[in-house]
Amino acid sequence: MWESTDKSLQDAFQDLNALMSKAKEMVMLAEKMRLKLLTGSNNQATGAAEDELGTKEEMQDWLLSVGIASPVTKESAGALYHQQLSRQLADFVRIPLERAGGTINLIDVYCLFNRARGTELISPDDLLQACSLWEKFDVPVMLRKFDSGVMVIQNKAHSDDEVFARIRSLVTKPDALQSGVSASDAAMTLGVAPAMAKEYLLTAEGKGLLCRDISPDGFRFYINLFQDINSDDVYLVRDYSIYAAWISTNSISR
Repeated sequence: MWESTDKSLQDAFQDLNALMSKAKEMVMLAEKMRLKLLTGSNNQATGAAEDELGTKEEMQDWLLSVGIASPVTKESAGALYHQQLSRQLADFVRIPLERAGGTINLIDVYCLFNRARGTELISPDDLLQACSLWEKFDVPVMLRKFDSGVMVIQNKAHSDDEVFARIRSLVTKPDALQSGVSASDAAMTLGVAPAMAKEYLLTAEGKGLLCRDISPDGFRFYINLFQDINSDDVYLVRDYSIYAAWISTNSISR
């Protein structure tokens, strides 16, 4: 029985090693194909058909899901482990960031990166140290921490002013002037997860753009009308101000 068990284990591990060897070859092949597609997309004429572009984007997404060809490990990098891991991570998050609108939660990055690394998993501490090193390198991404403590990875080109402009456009709509907006409403407009949208709303509140109302239904955010109110004459309503639009909207609703 022991001999039979030992033989079964040996056969199983031989199959596993063969699978891992082939998987590494497939990942390397997928990486070469992805780079070739990216080069082809850069050289493609502007008048190309949309369906062909869509096919290339789908192919790139599929190839990205296969994994990283040569994941950085402590054995291969030695003392330079976190530095090399930092650069590989900066290159890896480029496409996920484009999909997420320029910002992605650090927890999501941890899951995506470890999935791509296959069996060479990293710890949360390794990920955090790798992200912290971006300040020393010339990379297009950065680690950001919101006031609530939530940490995200963000494109350096991603501007909060652009996000605030979209939030302002959302909260000044007639319906929003009456009932405000939730994190889910903002998430649909910004194209991010509700938890991330809430962080942006809280940041906009800290900048004085929004006010919040807390009820049993959760947080609702409204445009900050106090900026348009004259403390010396609270009954003065300036024409074409947000305060005037708010009064008009609520008067019609009644």
